[in-house]
Amino acid sequence: MDSLRYGILGPLRLVHVQGQPLKAAKPRQLLATLLLHPNRFVSTDLIADALWENSPPRSATANIRTYVRVLRGVLQDAGLPAPIDTSAAGYSIEVGVDQLDASLFESLLAEGGHLRDAGEGRQAMQVLSRAYSLWRGRPLEDLPMPAAWEGSISRLEAQHRGLVDTLLDLRLQYGDASGAAVLLSARLTEDPYDEQLWRRLIDALLAAGRVGEARAAYARAVQTLADELDVKPGPELEAAGARAENGRSANWPNPGIPTDPADRQDRAEPAASPGPMAAPELIDPPRPPSQLPLDLPDFSGREEQLERLRDLVCGRDPVRPPVAVISGAPGTGKTSLAVRLGHLVREYFPDGQIYLDMHGATHPRDPAAALTDLLLSLNLPDTAIPTDPERRSAMLRSELASRRVLIILDDVAGASQVTPLMPGTGASAVVVTSRNRLMDLAGADSTPLDTFDDHEATGLLSSVAGPDRIDPTSPEIEEILSACANLPLAIRIVGSRLAQRPDLSPRELARRLRDEASRLDELSIGELAVRSSADLSYDALSPEEARLYRLIGHFAVGVFSARALEAVASPAAVRRALDRLIEVNLVRISSVDHRGTARYRVHDLLRLHALGVGTEEQKAQAVRDVETVVEAILNKIRRANNALSFEYFGVLEHTGPLTAPDPAPFTETDAIAWFDSERSTFVPAIRAAAQNGLHEHAWRIAAAWGPYLDLRAGFDDWNGSHQQGLLSAIACGNRRGEAIMHRNLGQLALYQDDWEVARRHLDAAARTFAEIGDRLGEGITAVGLGTWLRERGERDKGLEQYEKAIEAFVEGGNANAEALARTAAGNVYMARGELTRAREYLAQAFLIAVRRADAHREAKVRRRIAGLRVRQGRHDEAVRQLRTALAIFDGMGDDHCAAYTRALLGRALMERGEVAAARKTLLDAIDIGHRLGDRSVEGEAAQHLGELYLSTGSLDNARRTLERAARVWHQAGNADAVARCRSLLAETAADAAVS
Repeated sequence: MDSLRYGILGPLRLVHVQGQPLKAAKPRQLLATLLLHPNRFVSTDLIADALWENSPPRSATANIRTYVRVLRGVLQDAGLPAPIDTSAAGYSIEVGVDQLDASLFESLLAEGGHLRDAGEGRQAMQVLSRAYSLWRGRPLEDLPMPAAWEGSISRLEAQHRGLVDTLLDLRLQYGDASGAAVLLSARLTEDPYDEQLWRRLIDALLAAGRVGEARAAYARAVQTLADELDVKPGPELEAAGARAENGRSANWPNPGIPTDPADRQDRAEPAASPGPMAAPELIDPPRPPSQLPLDLPDFSGREEQLERLRDLVCGRDPVRPPVAVISGAPGTGKTSLAVRLGHLVREYFPDGQIYLDMHGATHPRDPAAALTDLLLSLNLPDTAIPTDPERRSAMLRSELASRRVLIILDDVAGASQVTPLMPGTGASAVVVTSRNRLMDLAGADSTPLDTFDDHEATGLLSSVAGPDRIDPTSPEIEEILSACANLPLAIRIVGSRLAQRPDLSPRELARRLRDEASRLDELSIGELAVRSSADLSYDALSPEEARLYRLIGHFAVGVFSARALEAVASPAAVRRALDRLIEVNLVRISSVDHRGTARYRVHDLLRLHALGVGTEEQKAQAVRDVETVVEAILNKIRRANNALSFEYFGVLEHTGPLTAPDPAPFTETDAIAWFDSERSTFVPAIRAAAQNGLHEHAWRIAAAWGPYLDLRAGFDDWNGSHQQGLLSAIACGNRRGEAIMHRNLGQLALYQDDWEVARRHLDAAARTFAEIGDRLGEGITAVGLGTWLRERGERDKGLEQYEKAIEAFVEGGNANAEALARTAAGNVYMARGELTRAREYLAQAFLIAVRRADAHREAKVRRRIAGLRVRQGRHDEAVRQLRTALAIFDGMGDDHCAAYTRALLGRALMERGEVAAARKTLLDAIDIGHRLGDRSVEGEAAQHLGELYLSTGSLDNARRTLERAARVWHQAGNADAVARCRSLLAETAADAAVS
């Protein structure tokens, strides 16, 4: 099934594609509709019904074309071979039978039916089992279910029901009692009141030797019938319950399970007297091994992994002995999970359960000695065990072929340690735990363990400490779990301390864990310790791997990329060391983007461990390595900034030549692509620099990527980086850096309509720039203060600040900044009704931008000129200017400026009577403004859209949209705009009363 590319038999998925490349709802709905009718043209009308449930918009056809274009792009980027054809008949997606699970399902269904009709029952069972394995749930269960899909999905579900019945008959016919039990359990999920299904499930479990599960099934049947139907079991079901109680199977085909010895004795012929040469009678046959360690009474969590592992080792459709590998970082609870699993399934393995500690993290056990232990555990005499390890391995395979044994191999070092211990055939199963992923263990099924989620973490702490010791909702417990970073071992340790120390309050424990320097010391009780557990993995590293691990501990306070570490070693060396750290679960992959670039993360407690390991010189080297990494990041940001075609309106941390040679200058496209790909690295890098005392690097990186943040409207990253940058600038006493941080934070607050915060930062920036004599900084800050005053209704004072800024920029010869300040001043003159003066200022700004070939500044001035044309009633000219500006902003990826441009373009189109185009443009502006958190553009666009609805008589839409605009303006603190919306709402109410 490796050729599968698309899945609809369950949630919609693109197989073998990392992440979720198709997130938008309508294109997903469109893809699902086409896949329900593969290789056939689907009419536009049917697609519209599927996307809009019989109420498509007027622009449905155009919208569908857009969604098809988006879908083609996503599939092409994901490397999926599925051309979407267009014709007069509609749209068609071309997929092979083996590329779509539904098509492959129907093909296997037909093949299995043909084999069964031809008398090839066993082959039919194998083929139909493959078809059954394709189902992951109800078809397309993660999407809204339109009426247009009902026929196709009903047909698939009917085929599935028929398959289950056929496969059940075949499994019963050929003695696969365990497989039959799986199918019966699935059927009972759909019809829990069918007594015959319950009866058959109980007998199937008995035939498979799973007596305990059979008894549990009968108890569930009795409870279900009593609770839901208020009836008692019928005679047949009651008889099945009696068989379960006595441990006897019904008269089924022999499933390969030995019959009850008592039954054999009842049916035996009278034995002849033994002759003189007869072998002695075996009075006490060897007992099967039962070596499982004690199950933890307070085991908690891992339900999903347990269910999956149970299905695996019990064998849904075994074609080979199942081998499960449970891997994970130190302290994730691998052994506890394996032991719990062993106790849950022990009745399924009547020939014994064997446990071997392979000591992989300390002194790995020799495979030859382990083979001897396994054979002795199977009750073979030591005299029969071969001396040659290969012959021992062959003997083990022979013994396991006719037995049903569960083997748990705990703490395995590598695949070579356990490969000789694997069964070759039969119904036995092996569960392996390891700190390594064991990707080279052939035929193994991997279950990697991560830390607990919040719910599981709280459950474990409550279970270990006792519910009377903790209040899960208290801030102390939240702080304790946060300090443990949801690592099961750490939670078990703090839970045990709370349980055994009634004098230790959760508040006091939270206080002790607050200090990162001593946290690992607190996470220790008896022989349980997070530090010693991590030490075992660290001690297995090579010197190069250990150095990278120590560097990651100092640097990786969030996600990071491999490229960021290449400043201290070659790319190949970093890749090899990272691969090893991932293999031993000291580092994990956090995400993989659409380019295939991985981001990594290290668990918080392992990061603290990495900070503490090594000699004093090695720790000092780790800090020097961090400095090398952040210096390289800073220089690369500077190189990328040099490639940007627009001039940043702000104060850069560095001007002049680069402090390091530029090996390969960026193009603008490459620079922005690099910023996009490394964006998640910068904020953690700033924090890492600060934590290692590299404060000069911290504030400079924050300031250096200001142009990109402004371009991409990266408000969250902007705030996160600059808050730390401000603290670092203060810490290292760099007054200029402090002023830059204040100005940038003030600008961010302006974008987000956070007026009090904006004024506080801008005032601080203005004072500091004046004290150090930085005229450029003074002018740029004055523009920010002018905008603050203008938006707060003090236009005249705002204009004074703009004029002050123009003076500073002319004095310093900064034409780009002068153009911006003149644009801002022209905007104030326009608001005051002085249109001639506004035109003069805007014309001067436009001329500067054109002479400097600054397309970004030109687009911004064009937007303001368009606003002037709207005020003059020259809407055709306004639309031309705005469309030109919008093309520039969209081409540069500047969503923020593009949103404001769309809001004004929507208004201009409305004035020209282009209602449909205006509505779409304004809706886009509202969506972008809301996504960016810019209430001003969201409020402006929503207000214009409300006016549009009002002008077309769509009163309900007008009321809803204007109420939204009023709410947004209120959140932005713009009382005048709120009043305007309230006035328009009053008009809406009056119009509604008249109609």
